[in-house]
Amino acid sequence: MSEYQFIHFLAIDRPLDDRQIEFMRQQSSRAEITRWQFTNEYHFGDFHGNAREMLRRGYDVHLHFADFGIRRLGIRLPGGLPCDRRTFEAFGVGHGLEWNKDKEGRGGILEIEPESDGERYDEGVYDVDELLPEIAPVREELIGGDLRALYVAWLACTWDDDSMEPPVPAGLGKLTPALKAMAKFYEVSQDLITAAAQRSPVAPKPTDAGQRLHDWIAGQSPGDLRDLVGRFLSGDAAGVRAETLSRVRDEMGAGTWPLAEPTRTLAQLRESADAVRGQRLNREEKARDKARRNRLAAIAADPDKTVANVEGLVKLRSVESYEQAAEGLADLREALGPEVGPARARAVAQKLRRQNPRLHRLIGALRRQNLLD
Repeated sequence: MSEYQFIHFLAIDRPLDDRQIEFMRQQSSRAEITRWQFTNEYHFGDFHGNAREMLRRGYDVHLHFADFGIRRLGIRLPGGLPCDRRTFEAFGVGHGLEWNKDKEGRGGILEIEPESDGERYDEGVYDVDELLPEIAPVREELIGGDLRALYVAWLACTWDDDSMEPPVPAGLGKLTPALKAMAKFYEVSQDLITAAAQRSPVAPKPTDAGQRLHDWIAGQSPGDLRDLVGRFLSGDAAGVRAETLSRVRDEMGAGTWPLAEPTRTLAQLRESADAVRGQRLNREEKARDKARRNRLAAIAADPDKTVANVEGLVKLRSVESYEQAAEGLADLREALGPEVGPARARAVAQKLRRQNPRLHRLIGALRRQNLLD
């Protein structure tokens, strides 16, 4: 069986300059490279570029997917971790979650790569080439101090049922689109996240972060603010912004993102997730039953409309439309009840067969619904 791998880098803060582009070209002779992204796919062979250096030298986020089990994210955080080191380590450092600090400054690279033997994930490959742009806003959330991505990473990386969960971040009950995309990439079920969210505090309001920034600015001297503006205008504005937001977090209170104390093992979370799944499936089944009852009631109120719709579907001349036409007549039979429905539906089916004697797929679809002999 052939293998498939997809490599993707994105620049978010700024486009790469000529020197950075030249370095990226040295990492692969086959990749499609622009100032904003780097993509390559493999059906044979491997990527041998230095992903960490590529993140340090221009790109901001990285995704590596392989259908034999690799699912890796790399996120460049110029201002450092979104929390103190002790809190970060509680999220399972060493088991698929790593922080690779730069030699100088506060910045580094957050890497998320669950251990996998190739059997952990489903075989289906979705549109992996579209995933990184969807996941990328997680970086901005981390820079702002949001720790939900770390909890999702723990769920993705943890195997041992006896493992105690990390601190539970606020807002797990309402993930952002980027966090949902990240959970999708690692196949972390929504039921498991919903179970974890049962102990999740309410997420901070955006206005809270704005107020902290306002208070921090008010506390800076005019000279410090002039220096900060100068750095924004003359240097790496994106890097200065990330560093400044990190300072705001630290100086206005580290760990500003609310956390609940851990109390559950992974096994307990999975048990809760099974209960959540059962409740969800029950709700979905009731919703489907209600929708079907409403649809049958509408058919009973105007059966001629359904017959016209069936005739229109037949004219589309496709296998799918024939199946839909047959299903429509089966619904008509049920909607009109046992005294009227079977005769009315069979009469329409027989008429369709007489009008279309060579449409064997249509006739087959009608027979599968027991509308023709």
